[in-house]
Amino acid sequence: MNFIRKAAAAALALCTVLSCTGCGERTANVMQVSGSDVRAGIYLYYATSAYGEAIEVMRKDGEQFENVIDSKDYKKILDKADIDGVKAEEWIQNKAIEHCETFMAIEKEFEALGLSLSGEQLAAAESSAETSMKYYGDFFHDAGIGKESVKDIVLNTYKQDAVWEAYYGKDGKENIQEQELYDHYKDNHFRIKYIEMPLKDGEGNLLKADGKAEIEKMANDYLKRLGKKKTEAEKMEEFDYLIDEHKAYVTSLSEAAVTTTDENGKTITTPTTAKVTTVDEKETTTEKEAVTTAPAEEDENAEPETDENGEAVTTAEVTTQTTATTETTTTTTVSGLGYDTANERVLAVSTSAKEEDKKNDETKTEPTYTPCEKVYNWAVDPNTKYMEPTLIKDEECYYVVVKMDIEDRMTEDDLWTSSAIESVRQELYYDKFLEKLDKIAKDLPVTRNESAFRRYKVLDIDYVTYQNALMSAYSSMYGNYFGG
Repeated sequence: MNFIRKAAAAALALCTVLSCTGCGERTANVMQVSGSDVRAGIYLYYATSAYGEAIEVMRKDGEQFENVIDSKDYKKILDKADIDGVKAEEWIQNKAIEHCETFMAIEKEFEALGLSLSGEQLAAAESSAETSMKYYGDFFHDAGIGKESVKDIVLNTYKQDAVWEAYYGKDGKENIQEQELYDHYKDNHFRIKYIEMPLKDGEGNLLKADGKAEIEKMANDYLKRLGKKKTEAEKMEEFDYLIDEHKAYVTSLSEAAVTTTDENGKTITTPTTAKVTTVDEKETTTEKEAVTTAPAEEDENAEPETDENGEAVTTAEVTTQTTATTETTTTTTVSGLGYDTANERVLAVSTSAKEEDKKNDETKTEPTYTPCEKVYNWAVDPNTKYMEPTLIKDEECYYVVVKMDIEDRMTEDDLWTSSAIESVRQELYYDKFLEKLDKIAKDLPVTRNESAFRRYKVLDIDYVTYQNALMSAYSSMYGNYFGG
């Protein structure tokens, strides 16, 4: 619930409300929470957020919202719908009230903790409100929402961050130790490097037995070559060279495909075999040879590239994920490893992949794996040894893969940065923080202004106009983002 509030406020896009030209004195405030008034604009903002939540819940339950052209079409569907056993109108209203209660819980807790916002944050909120009015001014005016409500919503997100830090940040009330965060990251991430060897010809067709045998022979040759390297740095340098070598080989297969026609004029594509001469073979005749360049011999007298502190500079590809599905970004890292880490993958242990009790859950989305499930299972196995390259056979691809010690890269200049620490902190404790806010909110006394609730009918929200305004604002700020 709070994530939705925060994202909406950050975008300053969910501040759409019921169509009304202004709020009368009796309905200017919708409720009191712990003695403090909640303005109609803030309630209506959260009512629209709740309206969107209701639509998403119904979509997940199978409602397609077919033939919806305007907001009246949404209203017809919602007016007949139940969500979680209650009428959709009541569900939306209750959600909006919950959001308002949490809004006030943050305000009260911020005050009780003696917190304050910086001048920079106050200026940023003012600027955000100005920007919002620039893009939504006419819409807000017709909806009956003012700049102060917009600014208060933005300020509330800053206050939520401050309360989070007061409880779960460094030196916060919950006394979270960095060692705990460090251990969690270490135990839930693994570091691998692999050579991907597809079992397909130049046209993408699966190889037959003899073709697979050729790929396996090549893979075993790679393992031999890696086995001859003594140090970790030497192995990793050779591994990088082999990755490039095999990519060149795969490219050569596609380039070597020969296209002809049969007697009926139909196209026949015959991929020719491209082969890389291995170190254990003598001369091999091929129709097209993949040419690669071996890594240069290391100059023992050469000075390694270093940063201002004398540390070796490398480039790493860091991968993070919340399930087995990964998101990869390339970053420049500084480490004392003495070799390039660009081809490495740092992957998170997948919670969804390892929970046995979810196997039969039909609603669970199946995780995807990088590079495949067999490699993943091998890598997360605590018995898998570091720096021992292994051949793993999957149905459509073979992998020469090596696992390295994740702690070797857990330095403040590489993987264990301040942003990584904060990410782990939020992963472990943000849900607990939201539960704390919800508990505080539920304990606050609430007095409803029934006149206001009778006036602002949540099913009259002009949701289509809201969506159009949102898209227009984003197009203005970020260009033709939606491709319209």
